[in-house]
Amino acid sequence: MGRLAKPCILAERCPGDLGDTEVLWFGEARCVSKASNIVKLFGALEAATVHINLAAVKSPGRLKRGLWLAFWALQYAGFYLSTGRSEYLAAALKLLRRAAKLAYVLASDAPLGWVVCRDEVCAYINTARAWVRWTERRLAQVDKGREVIMILNHVGNILFELMRTRPHYVVTGGRLKAYSPKMEDVALWRQDL
Repeated sequence: MGRLAKPCILAERCPGDLGDTEVLWFGEARCVSKASNIVKLFGALEAATVHINLAAVKSPGRLKRGLWLAFWALQYAGFYLSTGRSEYLAAALKLLRRAAKLAYVLASDAPLGWVVCRDEVCAYINTARAWVRWTERRLAQVDKGREVIMILNHVGNILFELMRTRPHYVVTGGRLKAYSPKMEDVALWRQDL
């Protein structure tokens, strides 16, 4: 028989029912309102990682690999915000560098401009990118962790580059142009590493 992770649901009384929650912030356990900026930050970070996870699951080969690297960079950035342990920040930065290198390898020849997705994977990546940007703005509202803003900013940029490898429309110079990756580009991001 299985075991519930949250057996309080059977008692119909769980911690947090009254609007407060426990949060670990730079190694300090705090009891805070669920409306606090720290809780909102962690909620946005969770949403960002969930959406990158979904995009990765839906993506092929090297594109999937780039998304997983971005996912883990955010996870380790979150571990750093929770614990304050520098090794988590170092791991996030290392993963970020690897994701950036892969984004460079996969870079699209699509014209620059506003991007409107034409396929499901592009749309998933775009949703993840928007959540990463939202997380970045939430982090700017708290008292610590500003060093993670750079990680969030770069992950958002990497997601934009990965999104551009997928079929999309580009709005540039007042015109709408459809972009489809060339077959050799498709072969490149389908390769497994």
